[in-house]
Amino acid sequence: MSNEEFDSLDLDAAIGEAEELLDDGGSIGADLDDVLNADSSADEHLEGPKPYDFNSPHNLSRNFERNLRSVGEGFGKIATIDFTSLLRMSMQVDFTGLTLRTYGDYLAGLDQPTCVALVNLPPLKGSCLVHLDLGLCFIFMKKLMGGVPVPEDTVREFTEIERGIGAGLVNRFTEILRKAAGKLVELEPSFVALENNPNYLGGAAEGENIIVMNFKIQLNTVESPVELVFPLSAFGTVKDVFDPQGARELRTSEEMRDDRRRIMDMVRGTSSELVATLGEIDTNLEEIMNLRVGDVLHLAQAVEAPLRIQVEGADAWLGEAGRLGQNRAVKLTRQLTKE
Repeated sequence: MSNEEFDSLDLDAAIGEAEELLDDGGSIGADLDDVLNADSSADEHLEGPKPYDFNSPHNLSRNFERNLRSVGEGFGKIATIDFTSLLRMSMQVDFTGLTLRTYGDYLAGLDQPTCVALVNLPPLKGSCLVHLDLGLCFIFMKKLMGGVPVPEDTVREFTEIERGIGAGLVNRFTEILRKAAGKLVELEPSFVALENNPNYLGGAAEGENIIVMNFKIQLNTVESPVELVFPLSAFGTVKDVFDPQGARELRTSEEMRDDRRRIMDMVRGTSSELVATLGEIDTNLEEIMNLRVGDVLHLAQAVEAPLRIQVEGADAWLGEAGRLGQNRAVKLTRQLTKE
């Protein structure tokens, strides 16, 4: 048998083995048409690179994020106290962070039905959203109407009475937001609309960038999210407050001069202990008790040696003993510390 015939037999055998493996496993290979026609969404659950939307927001400045987090943490503390008092039961509201998204993506991720309200918060521009978990709303309503605060068995939309109570809850949350943001800006909240279907809400374009302020509410054994949603463009009128570009001096020159004068007056009026040490000796209590008028104490320090001047117990200066008029005095010769 020639070499060419031998190579041909080996190739045929290898192809046969590969076909057998494909027939047995069924998952080793894939049809080319299936690959080309596959839906790209089927790969979303797999690990690896994911598509990036360059239109989505990606970061905030450090000052802007710090101020928003400060408002969020203040909101959580005030809401915890406010709703615990309102419901007469323990409730914990925790700020869990900020999320940057587009308005369309956010609405698409909301459940239906849910509880989402449109509010105005001047001087912020445009409209903002308050999203409350629907199950949490029913628990609030049952407690406020004297019932047992247990989760609702079925998911449904609000009745007219429940819609009014839900609007009251939204107003309470926006009032808490007004208090939390008071150190930065004085908000003037006003209720616009409440919907169980988020698709009925307007407020912003689908591609507009938004900031979602996330909270977690714990009421008995129930944990539910609450979200405050702000379009990034809403902060345009107060950008210098939430996102200052540099240090700003908020006082006038007259106020700064007055502050310096007050500080100097305070320093001049503050008493401090100043001690000039002529010399030191080691002795015991018995020798001290036996001292009499006229006794001479032998100091180890020479007469011409500099004296140590202490301020509040700390060495501050070196000096020389002398007189000023009829009074004994100490002349400061060298400073030991700059403090």
